[in-house]
Amino acid sequence: EAMRQARIEFGGIESHKDTVRASVGVRWWGELGLDMRHGWRLLRKNPGFTAVAILTLALGVGANTAIFSIVNAVLLRSLPYRDPDRLVRIFFNEPGVGLRDVEFSKPELDDLQTRAGVFEDVTPIFEGSENLTGAKQPERVEGVNGSFSYFSMLGVIPQIGRLYGPQDFAPGFAPEAVISDGLWRRAYGADPNVLGRTIRIDNDPLTIIGVLPRGFRHPGPTTSGDAEVFGAGGFSADPFPPPMRGTRILVSGIGRLKPGLTLAQAQARLTAMAAQLRHDFPTDYPPQAQWTIEIQPLQETLVGNVRPMLLVLLGAVILIVFIVSLNIANLLLARASGRQQEMAVRLALGASRGRMVRQMLTESMLLSLIGGAAGIATAVGTLGFILRFVPSNVPRLNEVRIDWVVLAFALLISILTGLVFGLAPALHSAKGALSSAIREGGRGSGYSTKTGRLRDVLIVSELAFAVILMVGAGLLLRTLRDLLQENPGFNPTQVVTANTWLGVPNDPKTDPYLGIPGEATFDRELLRRMKAIPGVELAAITSSLPTTNSNPNAVGGLAIEGLAIEDRPVESSQDLRAERIRISPDYFKVLQATLLRGRSFTEGDEDGKQPVAIIDESTARKYWPTRDPLGRQVRFGNDPTKPWTTVVGIIKDIKS
Repeated sequence: EAMRQARIEFGGIESHKDTVRASVGVRWWGELGLDMRHGWRLLRKNPGFTAVAILTLALGVGANTAIFSIVNAVLLRSLPYRDPDRLVRIFFNEPGVGLRDVEFSKPELDDLQTRAGVFEDVTPIFEGSENLTGAKQPERVEGVNGSFSYFSMLGVIPQIGRLYGPQDFAPGFAPEAVISDGLWRRAYGADPNVLGRTIRIDNDPLTIIGVLPRGFRHPGPTTSGDAEVFGAGGFSADPFPPPMRGTRILVSGIGRLKPGLTLAQAQARLTAMAAQLRHDFPTDYPPQAQWTIEIQPLQETLVGNVRPMLLVLLGAVILIVFIVSLNIANLLLARASGRQQEMAVRLALGASRGRMVRQMLTESMLLSLIGGAAGIATAVGTLGFILRFVPSNVPRLNEVRIDWVVLAFALLISILTGLVFGLAPALHSAKGALSSAIREGGRGSGYSTKTGRLRDVLIVSELAFAVILMVGAGLLLRTLRDLLQENPGFNPTQVVTANTWLGVPNDPKTDPYLGIPGEATFDRELLRRMKAIPGVELAAITSSLPTTNSNPNAVGGLAIEGLAIEDRPVESSQDLRAERIRISPDYFKVLQATLLRGRSFTEGDEDGKQPVAIIDESTARKYWPTRDPLGRQVRFGNDPTKPWTTVVGIIKDIKS
């Protein structure tokens, strides 16, 4: 009976403990509600302080939210494709002559697909501007041409219609096209009956077979915006030359690694295959070039160049948050100094120091959350404005948005900011001695010695962070000034540019500008009309403008080609390369570039019967250090049947 009674009493004690825990929880939430209501009343009672603090927080949180949204879209978010971690960019390099990402041939593409044993699928990529006719109105669009497995490799599902498949295979280009959602809406009003209609790309008729989903973006750089027309081909028939190992016309490649294969394992196999190919085909792979194959994760390839810039920018705005936090902490400390008597009376009436710290932290967190909400609104309102100043070569900018990840980051920044600027004043107010606090608060004596020391620490810390930002900004401004003062080798003042694109149809017989004579006829007429425009003093044409980061592999653009020099052994020319562009006779006059020696081009040079070239002074010093290059002959490319080109002039270096 005694044991049974003990069990009953024990059970009663346990029930009482549960009741105590429940009442403590209710009291804690009730106290938190009281603290929040009290803090809200204090903020409303001091509208000036509240407005300054919220505006300051809106600046710091808003800047961080806006910049993080860009960092998240560009660097952190996975590519929107199937298993993006297995997608790689393929590079063909010649490290022996300092070249990376050179063109490759159709047989080398076949080696990747069948011999390497590391890829589930591989596609070459051609990107460029194309003339679109047959739609609502003629326009220039960005086009991408790949293999027939391009979309299946990326895991794309069409919005309407279908995408390319094995049934569409053609040795040259297929007569079908897939268009983007943007082009479908702009040119066809989102008409679901667009399938089967014919458009012309560079005068080639193509039948629309599908429309891509709205969010799809080509995973690579383009010339001037998102790709809108997608074609496919076999790259072994017209308009392509016969597939020979030494005929390298393919520009870039993307592959999907086989499941379970790591990047390091795949790279080791490709390196071994490249060594075997150099051994099997020594004439196609000169030993000096050290031809090899390299792969990189596709996302790293897209964002690698902009990663340091974005991380530095994010670091700068995080410093701004620290400055904001220290600034508001100083304001709260000054405000808390006027509440010393209130705190002392609360402590004297039995409130614990932890309770006082919690109350002040609650007030700080309430302020930070209001400021954080204002910061998010600021970020949403200014994000589009900020994106206007982001360089256009930053990838994935069209994916920048305020999503739940960005909102979570903004909430985290707001909470951490509230803790940073609220903790010091809260701890300081709770540590004060009761008698001295009541005396100081009663006579309105201002700040105690401890308060003054803490404020000094906050001010010094704020100044330190501000100096870091100021020094960084000053160095950047100085660099910008030096760049603006740098002589690029030409005078860009009052020079305007425009891009034109001559279509390249698949059937050469339909090309009205085929060969040098056809292009020269068009160029002469274009120049004549440009010079007739009122206010135009001079006009010229070039295949690649300086300082514009032209795609070296673009058709008609800046070309990196092999270089053979007259009177030198063939072996000595196997590792020579040169960047070549084409210009009209008045090009150097338009840019006010300096001709050092020789002559400029004349209209008589345009027929191409006697090829001539002008070289820059760096090329002259590099290849003719002890001889006069004027009158010497060079040959571009590796084709010995091409005619020799005579050097007729030397121009001062143009930074391109």
